[in-house]
Amino acid sequence: LKPLHRQLVPLWSLIVLTEPLDDAAWASIGWANREVVASTRLSIDYLSRTEDGRITFGGRGAPYRFGSPIRPEYDLHGPTHERLRGFVRAWFPALRDVRFTHAWGGPLGMPRDWHPTVAFDPVTGIATARGYVGHGVAMTNLAGRILTDLVTGTRSPLTELPVVGHRSRNWEPEPLRYVGVRYAQWALGRLDDKVARTGVPPTGRSLAERIASH
Repeated sequence: LKPLHRQLVPLWSLIVLTEPLDDAAWASIGWANREVVASTRLSIDYLSRTEDGRITFGGRGAPYRFGSPIRPEYDLHGPTHERLRGFVRAWFPALRDVRFTHAWGGPLGMPRDWHPTVAFDPVTGIATARGYVGHGVAMTNLAGRILTDLVTGTRSPLTELPVVGHRSRNWEPEPLRYVGVRYAQWALGRLDDKVARTGVPPTGRSLAERIASH
């Protein structure tokens, strides 16, 4: 929507899925239950054990496109998916020969301040819920309950939450948006690689970390 075009930047989260692992493989890596796991990488990763015994491994890394377009073909990005497969093998050396059966992805709505918005305008009748920053499974449920109270005029603890009526500042216009987001993606990836190589944590003071801060 044109009036909200600069409110969100689409950033892709991509996922790879292994073949089902047998009991010996699970025992070798010591992952007995279905805990959801992540690391402290600035560029984000997350993984879980599925009910049918596979590993899903997801993360960021697919490049931002000029002008914030959203297209189905962007849900797949070969270099990022291959990097995620490499992460699985790095996390679990015993699975170095594991096969991967699926790869997919999708865009996240990223506000400039990483702050979700839920609002309802009784004059126009327009409701909005956006900017879930990758936490849409939980936030969509919460936003739906907030909007129920806003639309029906019910005052409740939900309508007092800071997401209600929040307005993030707009992202910068192009080409500044493209340059800033792509630089942050590249630089955060380099910081992660440096930490993995040296074991020294980032300072939090780098330009990329300040751009990506919220």
